[in-house]
Amino acid sequence: MPAMKQLSLPLSWVFPQDEDNFVISECNEYAVKWLEKWPFKVRDNFVCLTGEKGAGKTHLAHVWASRMGAEFVNAADIFNRWYDIASTENTKRYFVLDDVDELGDDVMLLYMYNTIKEKNAHLLMTAKISPRNWSLKFDDIKSRMSTASVIEIRKPDEAAVQSIMGKMLLRRGICATTAVTEYIANRIERSYEAINYWVNKIDATLTQNQKKLTMHSIREML
Repeated sequence: MPAMKQLSLPLSWVFPQDEDNFVISECNEYAVKWLEKWPFKVRDNFVCLTGEKGAGKTHLAHVWASRMGAEFVNAADIFNRWYDIASTENTKRYFVLDDVDELGDDVMLLYMYNTIKEKNAHLLMTAKISPRNWSLKFDDIKSRMSTASVIEIRKPDEAAVQSIMGKMLLRRGICATTAVTEYIANRIERSYEAINYWVNKIDATLTQNQKKLTMHSIREML
């Protein structure tokens, strides 16, 4: 099993963050179906999508944003984008704030919350943990964030690791038998970061003329 410090192979391959390329498994199926209903059948103004690094939170948020025509903002850019979002000329009603638990600014988070409320808009946030566990200093924002609906992408089990890896390899044009993906799933860490790492490594290791992953080649890599 690879140590987490090994998961740093620099690769330029970027997985398209559209609906067709989002891999659905038992771990994220609930979140997918929930967001399909929101906000039309679920009236909450604030939703937080949680899950570990590499779980596909940002990808799923992009899918929702594309479907709703939402304005997508990374937490690191909120200070540059805030004026335009809060402006009365901005008539959008759907927003995404990605990696909100990395914002580190309670006041800005409170402004964002109040603006969404005033506009009667809808905000989808992504974070590694629930808002109830964020390190917030002010009671006002703590109480407000605690009312957000929390939708979790669960950690993958062995079957999910095998399924997700098989689908991701296939979408990169790499053929792998069930026996091969099962072999990998039994030997790597059960995390989305590990899945992404090994799919990237496999894709980078195989040549353009050899896109079939054999048991021999994966044994050498592992």
